Amino acid sequence: LRDALKELKSEDGRPYFTMLDAGDTKCLPVVAAMLNPDLNLPFDDIDLQHQMQQYHWYVSGYRMSYHDPNDERTKPLFTDAPAQQTMFRVVVKANNTRVMMDNLITSFKECLGEMTSLGPGFQSMHAPKKLLICSKGHAC
Repeated sequence: LRDALKELKSEDGRPYFTMLDAGDTKCLPVVAAMLNPDLNLPFDDIDLQHQMQQYHWYVSGYRMSYHDPNDERTKPLFTDAPAQQTMFRVVVKANNTRVMMDNLITSFKECLGEMTSLGPGFQSMHAPKKLLICSKGHAC
């Protein structure tokens, strides 16, 4: 899965994803990544999570921020990423088969194609809802 995600490229040849996990050595059976911020896509990893659900996959999307109860402000989790940055993870279970992984990879490709083809239209359709839902720094 990790290698397949690394190979997915945008129309201009840049990678769609930035990998965040440690790779195949000394790590959990989790693939963690984020949409490449340099692409300035009109969608984020939370949007990708929602699109993947139509293919019956749950890809956990997260904001790299937290809601500080002391001052009611949303703050970044990391010093090298803004609070609005998102990421996702996929837990690779022992019972995943090659057929399942092929289907997951195909689903990623389909979702990226759909969301990219809508371009700014995707953002205009989903931005109003996201503003209402995400006002307190929640994950979706």
